[in-house]
Parts: sequence; C-alpha cells; structure tokens
Amino acid sequence: MDRIYYRDKIQEQLNDKQYYRELNDNMEKKTKRNINKLISKFPHCTTEKEVDYLTKFEVKTSNFYGLPKIHKSKEVETAVQQQNCAYIEINSPKDLKFRPIVAGPQCPTHRLSHFIDLIFETFMPICTSFIRDNFDFLNHLPAEVKEDAILVSFDVTSLYTNIPHKLGLDAVKFWLESYRHIIDQRFSNNFLLEGLKIILDNNTFFFDGKYYLQISGTAMGTKVAPTYATLVMGFLEDKMYQQVESEFDTAFKVYVKSEWKRFLDDCFIILNKSHNLEKFHSLDWVAQTSIKVNSLLKVHLNLIVYYLRCTKFN
Repeated sequence: MDRIYYRDKIQEQLNDKQYYRELNDNMEKKTKRNINKLISKFPHCTTEKEVDYLTKFEVKTSNFYGLPKIHKSKEVETAVQQQNCAYIEINSPKDLKFRPIVAGPQCPTHRLSHFIDLIFETFMPICTSFIRDNFDFLNHLPAEVKEDAILVSFDVTSLYTNIPHKLGLDAVKFWLESYRHIIDQRFSNNFLLEGLKIILDNNTFFFDGKYYLQISGTAMGTKVAPTYATLVMGFLEDKMYQQVESEFDTAFKVYVKSEWKRFLDDCFIILNKSHNLEKFHSLDWVAQTSIKVNSLLKVHLNLIVYYLRCTKFN
C-alpha cells in the first residue's frame, strides 16, 4: 500500500468532526489527574495494590492506525474477479475503508480500562444473546431446520465509534442496577460509571505529527471496548424484546429472546415464513440512537451462511 494513499485515507477519517477533534496537546497530564481524583473520591473502592496498578506506570501517547476493510471494497472485489490469480494488483481503491484502531498499551486510561473491564465482564453471560466464539455459535445452531426457515443476520455500522456516550453510560447503569449482586459490593456504581466516563472522554492519540481526541464512541484498542459494546447491544436488545411483545405477542418474544444470538455486533436468528419478517425488520428499537443496524435476509434454499467465519451447509 502506498504511504501517501494510506496517510490521506486516514486523514480523511480523522477530519470527520462528528467523531474526532484536533488538539493542541495530548491531555495526558489532565487525564492522570482525573484518575487520581476518582480514586481519592472513592477511597473504599480500591485496595492499595490496585491504586498502585492504576496510577504508577510510565505513560506513553497512543498511536492511531487503520486496518483496511478489503472484504468490503467493491473495487478490490472486482479486481479479484477479473485477475483471478494469487496476487492482485490494484492501485489506490477509492472505496476502501479503514477500521480505526487506537493503540495505547501505556496511555493514561489503559490500566483503568483493564480494571473496569474485569468487573464488567461478569455481566456478559447474563446477556441471553451472548456468543463467546465460533464454537459457542456452532453449539447454538440446530441440527436441522424446517424447509421454510429464514436465516437472518444483522450487523451494526461501525459500532464502536457510533455509541453515543450517554447511551453507553445509560446501558452500563442498567446492568449495574439490574444485576448489582453479581459484582463485588465495594465497587460503587458511581465509581464505575465515573471511571468509564474518564475512559470515554479522554481517548487521545497521535497521528502524522498531530494530537486528536475521539469525541464519539469508544476506541477500538482500549481494553473495555468489546465488553462495553456488548453491554450496550444487550441493553438495546432488552428494548427489542419488549417491543416484540408489544408488536407481536408473548410467545414470539420468548422465541426471539431464546434464539437471537450475537457476537459483538453480529446478530443472528432463524425465523420462518409464518413470522412477519418485514414487520420484525422495521422495529424501531434503535431508532432513538445514532446506531445503524443493517440486515441481510436470506431464504434457506441450498444456503451457505457465513457468520463468525463459520460456514454451514444445508
């Protein structure tokens, strides 16, 4: 990949003021002070050893880079089909998008993010839709499906960067208040929510000689991000189950809650022709947010479904 092409594509992404803002400095000292204030404000939430872990380490600025989404580029797909060889030559595809990564293994919030992630992880298995990995997904697939089965998959457009901070904090608050009993009682809700807010509000990084702040969503690269995104989706799914019961009936809600499965933002369910698929697809359970849910509807006729890089033949 050409260096100038890569730099320009990343810069194009960082120029989107909905998600990023250029800074005069990296804010690292301020972030460290905020973490120290958090610990002082809630002295009974952390042990002396945990305080040392959260505060006593050498800080380094995060770096930003992008992973090319080759599989989503029509120009790359066309080049592969036309050239049909082991090595594909294509010059600077215009439609190539990049997955934003903020690499900060020693940034000020890195250890706080790790600490909070270990606490929030305990909520993950409570999500009825939660899929741990490929093998877990395969274990949830039925051995057989009916001839009129419709395999439906949903995903979310750029989930990490599109979670509004308020929605994310509301989602985590929902889990903390609903399942308070499963986490250590010494961690107060306010300590965890304020700690999470510090992580979300101080995602700073360096790229091509400039400092930036991510102002929307969470960084793909911070430890708590996958768990945070999973809990947000679980919170929205709870709204979906309620709406399914309202728009359909209790029996269909029970079915959806049992059969709807998800790995991060990749959702999957098997429906049939007796279900009103269009009505189900039009439910507005995420309409109040900026999260965009896409769907891929496929009828089960000699179907090959790709999900979590798994392939299942009928």
